[in-house]
Amino acid sequence: LQVLSHLAMKNTALYVSGEESSQQIAMRASRLDLPMSHMKIVSETSAENLCAIVDKHKPTILIVDSIQVMHVEDIDSAPGSVAQVRESAAMLVRLAKQTGMVLIIVGHVTKDGTLAGPKVLEHMIDCSLMLEVSTDSHFRMIRSQKNRFGATSEIGLYEMQTNGLRPVSNPSELLISEKDEPL
Repeated sequence: LQVLSHLAMKNTALYVSGEESSQQIAMRASRLDLPMSHMKIVSETSAENLCAIVDKHKPTILIVDSIQVMHVEDIDSAPGSVAQVRESAAMLVRLAKQTGMVLIIVGHVTKDGTLAGPKVLEHMIDCSLMLEVSTDSHFRMIRSQKNRFGATSEIGLYEMQTNGLRPVSNPSELLISEKDEPL
């Protein structure tokens, strides 16, 4: 939400949530003091309905949060199943390629830290970013697990504050200062 609110200042952006209501998202945006005037928010879980919404609003950036709650009407299984995740993602990727929009798919991870759902999902995407959260820390690390257009050896370190994630300007100093023994 924080990233998209800033991208929306120069792009047509659509945030689709299948797990939270539009009101919940708007309340979080207000709490974080995010600029929302250039962004549209919808709650939707049907991949077909989402395609119609995209056709109507024509966003240049679409975030789907999350792929595990999306479903395709013709698939006779529950949202989150391998077939539903695979077909929903395939439909959205086709739509992104046809329209030229940037598609950002939020996905759940399993307890062992891998992407939940079918392995084919990893092959459909150009880049996979993992936001890692330490249970005893207010720091978040983002790392690329796959990147067709760049390196996967870089990380970003952020601090969760009351007004959202903020970049840590000198991660080395921070990480060294947390050690008990001299380095």
